[in-house]
Amino acid sequence: MSDTPDVDGTARAIAENMYAAYSRQAEGMIHPEMKQSVLARLVEAIREEVPGGTPRDILDAANAVLDAFEAQNIEVRGPRASALNRADGSVSMAASA
Repeated sequence: MSDTPDVDGTARAIAENMYAAYSRQAEGMIHPEMKQSVLARLVEAIREEVPGGTPRDILDAANAVLDAFEAQNIEVRGPRASALNRADGSVSMAASA
């Protein structure tokens, strides 16, 4: 598959941007050792949606990872991704419901 590096790079860029925005706005302590685990899960979830998914599909997959993370770490609460710019991987965050 010749597009795999592009898919991986896109997924990683979106995941890193999302984690950075999430961690800046989150309430509660996110332990440093959790970062790589959350990032890996975000990349995996996003990678599944990048080739044919809509921005909403990508956001939903990534937000599901954040939901699962918070379910396991009840002291942490943060925003969810609400908009995605696929061209540069930037995300906008909004307070979770």
